[in-house]
Amino acid sequence: MDKIIGIGKNYPDHARELGEAQPDKPVIFLKPPSVLTQATDWQQTIHARLPQDSEIVPECELVLEVGKAGEHIDERNALDFIKRISVGLDMTLRAKQRELKKLGHPWTTAKVFADAAILSPWRDVASLPDWHATSFSLHRDGVCAQQAAAADMLYPPAFLIHYVSQFFALCPGDIIFTGTPVGCITIDAGDEVELRLGDKGFKVRWQKI
Repeated sequence: MDKIIGIGKNYPDHARELGEAQPDKPVIFLKPPSVLTQATDWQQTIHARLPQDSEIVPECELVLEVGKAGEHIDERNALDFIKRISVGLDMTLRAKQRELKKLGHPWTTAKVFADAAILSPWRDVASLPDWHATSFSLHRDGVCAQQAAAADMLYPPAFLIHYVSQFFALCPGDIIFTGTPVGCITIDAGDEVELRLGDKGFKVRWQKI
């Protein structure tokens, strides 16, 4: 893997939830592979580290793994570049992000910290022909807080692969977080959530660093 690519505000209801305008093109940001932690099997509970900060937000997202190298990829062939999918968390320090946006500064430091990207095990797209319609979700205390499918995206996976590849080459193993649906929640030490992709799930529990 060369990089983790994040897409912001890819669900219209989430943009409205943040009080921000719907983007007229995908919003791209990057995370280094060093912040990633991944479940090795379903039913696992990941014990993730939580920074000393306020308003820490877990953003549940469908995640794509790039299977082959490419740049300036034609949208018509873009799905051929997706090898596997998973459900993951793009962790965000929301108060810090809000402050940095207000100052007009880059908000990388609100997205990059220990365990700032969390993934389920992978599922091969070849074994999930209906993966565009497969639901992914986040549950806390048995209550669904976030839920969507790729079919609900403002910019669908094929367009994201095409668009991102116009700016830099995609490498085998690269990971794309495709955006979070409506339903912001915050977490603290001791909190636990369950992430589901179709009929499979795993849990994440946090502790302070």
